[in-house]
Amino acid sequence: MPAKPRRQVLVVDDDPQLRAVISRKLVAEGLSVDVAEDGDHAVRLLEESRYEVVLLDWVMPKMSGQDVVSFIRASKPEREERVVVITAADSDALPDIDRSIVKAILFKPLELAAMVGHVRALISS
Repeated sequence: MPAKPRRQVLVVDDDPQLRAVISRKLVAEGLSVDVAEDGDHAVRLLEESRYEVVLLDWVMPKMSGQDVVSFIRASKPEREERVVVITAADSDALPDIDRSIVKAILFKPLELAAMVGHVRALISS
């Protein structure tokens, strides 16, 4: 079986405006970006490709960010994606997060420069 293509960033958010802002910013920074509008779409893309970083909204209808992290965890050791969670939830409201996969948590409203810094650090590591 041929190796899955390696991509840089997958942006997953059910808010189309935020998804567009994030992807435009990352593309302007010279990064390759794919987008998914929900967790189901993210899993389909993850089945087709490998990503260095997944920017993942935590609260989405149907399939949550936690479900996507569970999919990635279940696919280890084959998968190496590093996840940056994006959430509007209070940090106390977040459940135990698998820090072997989730490398950062960013709170909405997003500081785009900080987000780019996190993504760049994870791509270069």
